[in-house]
Amino acid sequence: MNGCKAALNKITFIAQMADSYKGRIHMHITSVYRKFILIIIFGVLTLNSCIHLPSHKQHAEIHALIEKANIDFYLDQRIWYQDVQAQIDGSIITLTGEAFYSIPVKGIARKLKKAGYKFELIDSVHYLPETFSDDLAYGIISEPYVMGRYKPVDHKQEGTEMLYGEPVRLIREKGKYLQVQSAIGYLGFIPKDALRRVKLEEWNRYHIGKHAVFTENDTLENGMIIMMGTRLPYLRNDMLLLADGSELELSPDHYNLIDPANNPLRQEILKSAKQYLDLPYVWGGRSAEGVDCSGFVMQSYALNNIYLPRDSDEIANVGRMVGYPGWMEAMLPGDILFFAGSRRMITHTAIYMGDGKVIHSLGKGVQIQSMNPNDPDYAESLGRRFAFAKRIFE
Repeated sequence: MNGCKAALNKITFIAQMADSYKGRIHMHITSVYRKFILIIIFGVLTLNSCIHLPSHKQHAEIHALIEKANIDFYLDQRIWYQDVQAQIDGSIITLTGEAFYSIPVKGIARKLKKAGYKFELIDSVHYLPETFSDDLAYGIISEPYVMGRYKPVDHKQEGTEMLYGEPVRLIREKGKYLQVQSAIGYLGFIPKDALRRVKLEEWNRYHIGKHAVFTENDTLENGMIIMMGTRLPYLRNDMLLLADGSELELSPDHYNLIDPANNPLRQEILKSAKQYLDLPYVWGGRSAEGVDCSGFVMQSYALNNIYLPRDSDEIANVGRMVGYPGWMEAMLPGDILFFAGSRRMITHTAIYMGDGKVIHSLGKGVQIQSMNPNDPDYAESLGRRFAFAKRIFE
């Protein structure tokens, strides 16, 4: 505001000078008054723009609103986070910082408008994951185990370990480290040489089909150490797919063989879910009188003796990642889908039925819709808001 006061003082001074000139130099009166009128117009416009500049109080309120949006974004920053800031220049607000999804960031714009801040908004947020050269945006852990850390350091800041053969999604590079998202969803920095970078097609091989799960520590004849809990793709005739892309013949004496696609529990969960069809949407509901989205998913699983947390964003912390936008090939019926919202990161959940179809409680109630544009039940908002899918059981 000091700049505005200076402009006003300058205008007053010029007006006084013009007045003195009027009395002394009659022959120039028309020219002086013309200049004087122009100066007054310029001054009014300058003051008007100053008046509409956000005050320091408004600045603080805008920053506080955005900080609250960051806090409300998601409960668990070990898995997802949003760190958006605002740079305010006159009537322009530029959003900077980092985020995983644009929908909650667009929600900030709506919050500012609702609060009465009608400024031009520029989205300069850095969205993750970053783009990687040659589409090598995925990785397979190549060490027996490696610790994922919350910061790119050699010790401390422990998050969770990742085991040999585990597929991870690359988030960004930081010096000699890569930030990755593990199969359970945790973010962590690991050394670049702890994984093999692959494209999406190769990554799929570590998700789809049967898997060999090692139930105890095992040292193979070639000296390779396999830790208990390691899972590797089972190809055929006792052949396993190793982290480096090679194949190894190993008898089932070393592991348990699982086939997620043939688990009859998947159809049982869908059968339970269909019992809720056409029930109304009821906020907080989980009875036969009506259900909300998470209550519906929770109860469909509970009828099959699997107990999940109550809310969508809490359920999102459970299970193994099996789907992202642009990668849905590994999803199976019975998996749980999660959708982003403008209020929070995760505001909706549904049960996958296969072929792009989902069953969920939304709007008019429990219904079947599709994320496939060629399906008569296609719902555009589902594809636009889809964040990720998780598998609760194998």
